[in-house]
Amino acid sequence: MVEFEAKEEAPFISRDASEQSLLVAMPADLNFDDGGLASDLIRISRIVKQSFFALVICAVTSMVAGLSLANLSHLLALYPGLIILIPGAIDMRGTIFGTFGARLGTSLHTGEISPPLSRSEPLRQQVAGVAIQVLTVSMVLAFVVKGFGIAVGLDTLSIYELMLISVLSSIFSGLILLGFTLLVIDKSFRKGWDPDNISVPFITVAGDVITIPILFGTAIFVSTLADPLTMGATLFFIFASTASVVYGIGSNHQLMARIVRQSMPILIIATLFSTVAGLFMGIYEEMLVALSTVLLLIPVFNAVGGNLGGILSSRLTSAYHLGMIKMGRKLEEETKINFGCTLVLSAFLFPTLGLLSYAVSRASGMDALGFSEIMTICLVAGFFTTILTILVTYSFTRFFVRVGFDPDNVTIPMITSVMDVLGTASLIVATLAVVSVAL
Repeated sequence: MVEFEAKEEAPFISRDASEQSLLVAMPADLNFDDGGLASDLIRISRIVKQSFFALVICAVTSMVAGLSLANLSHLLALYPGLIILIPGAIDMRGTIFGTFGARLGTSLHTGEISPPLSRSEPLRQQVAGVAIQVLTVSMVLAFVVKGFGIAVGLDTLSIYELMLISVLSSIFSGLILLGFTLLVIDKSFRKGWDPDNISVPFITVAGDVITIPILFGTAIFVSTLADPLTMGATLFFIFASTASVVYGIGSNHQLMARIVRQSMPILIIATLFSTVAGLFMGIYEEMLVALSTVLLLIPVFNAVGGNLGGILSSRLTSAYHLGMIKMGRKLEEETKINFGCTLVLSAFLFPTLGLLSYAVSRASGMDALGFSEIMTICLVAGFFTTILTILVTYSFTRFFVRVGFDPDNVTIPMITSVMDVLGTASLIVATLAVVSVAL
């Protein structure tokens, strides 16, 4: 197989930007000196310090999101089908804006965009692409939820209500996340931190936190509308989303058109995976309700798996754009270092999650799982989640590089949605094993 040469970077960044990439917006941890093992350990230590702080904050915030969902669970019976919508809605916010943050990070590294994040042409095109994604994927999500509900025999709201709830909640939360993403990228870069290490975790967990209350609030609002108004508003958004996709694909703005063309199919596939994760959780609903600590951990594990993969993907993509790796058959030194960072992060992170979940469960008066059981579940499930994250992330990133897609546009949506399923499965399997041994 022919290896990629530096000239094949052209579809992703301009030649001028490539020439400036080592001087403009250089990540603080990049060092091309061949310092051997000691140099590699110093780099891993620096990356882990930056990422671990962000990941712990995200894990704690995800627990808050899980508690808010538990407190609002009594409303689920009033809005049938909303439980199926929740995983896809959360995943959509994180993937769209996590990908947006990854693209901005790469643009800063390559010099395509320089701080301050003014309203440059590349930035405007990226924001336009995000707007098209938010509007269109939220419509598709409602159709998927309705279809899955019919397929498994679950009662749901009407398609008009589901679509309006999905679209309006996406617009409200999207406006918040757009400003938050720009703020995180700008502030982290100004402080000398590599945005690749912290942007995806902060952005995705922000999506987790705001999605649940906004989704329930929107459902309450839509339920007060008359049927003709609901139908009329839904038809308007269908027309708007269709027109925006057509415009985005055929636009002369190459960056926006590439974002829409490359990411839209991936986002739709990611939506399917996320909804499957919701249905999978439903199979073990009785056990999860009984063992509420595990229910608390599911959004945390999903967020951590997606964030670890997002960080790894962002770093691999930036290294590829800067010519540090070629993503060939043989693993390169830079790739191995990034794998090592992921393993070290997980070695510190999942025991911390075990301690945090035990403390929260005791403070909230949850189930009777003991300390050793919670720690065992977190360590076993965390091990499998980490290995699966590395395999999935590298496979997706390398595949999309080989077929000529910009990984920034497609890998994070696929990683986060797949890890929703795999993270949930790892946690449930580990719980079943631990509980069966305890009995």
